[in-house]
Amino acid sequence: MAQAAVDQKLPAILCLHGHGTNGAIFRHQARNITRALQSRFRFVFAESPIETPQPGIGVLPYFADAKPYRRWHHDAHAVGSFDVTAEDIARERQLVRDTLAAHVERHQPVGVMAFSQGTRVAAALCLDPELGGGIRFAILICGFAGVLPLDGSDSGLESRVLDLPSVQAQGVSDPWAAKAAKLAEKSCFDPALARTIKFRGGHDVPVAMGDVVKITNEIFAVYESLSAS
Repeated sequence: MAQAAVDQKLPAILCLHGHGTNGAIFRHQARNITRALQSRFRFVFAESPIETPQPGIGVLPYFADAKPYRRWHHDAHAVGSFDVTAEDIARERQLVRDTLAAHVERHQPVGVMAFSQGTRVAAALCLDPELGGGIRFAILICGFAGVLPLDGSDSGLESRVLDLPSVQAQGVSDPWAAKAAKLAEKSCFDPALARTIKFRGGHDVPVAMGDVVKITNEIFAVYESLSAS
């Protein structure tokens, strides 16, 4: 059987990039993690439909030619800032939701892996009763607490707790480490079901093999426990 056919039989993990990057950049950033897991999962790297001229942290100079950079939608707090209106946010949310819905329908992901701003979208996806029903675990790298809703209902999302295991990787030198800690300790992802790994790095996707082994071992453990239940 051809390798491509074998890959299509593997359960999918939907991957959401950070602000100022894109799916291709995230694929490269996460290459060591995905390589270690490629016998068990296939990885689907989504592209936000919203472009931004601003490169994300760590993108330059290596990915200077990897444009267009992309971001996920603004949240409600952005209204009135940088000429962002409520209508802009509603339009962008719908674009993002339609993009994710197409990936979910096509690939039926069992997990979601996200970096930085993408972790806020991952939280919304997991909370969405229509799109998130098949997602059984989350991998959150240098995460941010706070949900980026996928529809017009902002209220109540932060207070909901998902009965969903998560693997949360946090860089010890990440300038936003407090936000990652808040995601692990007080968020919609149940802290009792969170496996936290600290790695030697900043706001980036870990590539050192020692860190990758720790992270992927936790992912294997989570999925095996779900498969056994």
